[in-house]
Amino acid sequence: MPDKPTERDSHDVRAGPGDAGAQDRPVHRPETPSDRQRGRSATRLLVGLVIGGCLAALVFYLAAWL
Repeated sequence: MPDKPTERDSHDVRAGPGDAGAQDRPVHRPETPSDRQRGRSATRLLVGLVIGGCLAALVFYLAAWL
């Protein structure tokens, strides 16, 4: 007589989609100087884009008044 799907054993745990090879506790990868450099360059890019957007908005605002 087959068990019903709701009457599974407690040890019958299966991985869902994307869980293949998952560990119980993730391991923190050590940060390397290249990781920090990549983070700094991304921050610089973001700050540059924000400043450029503000300058462009200021130019358009001043152009609307002339």
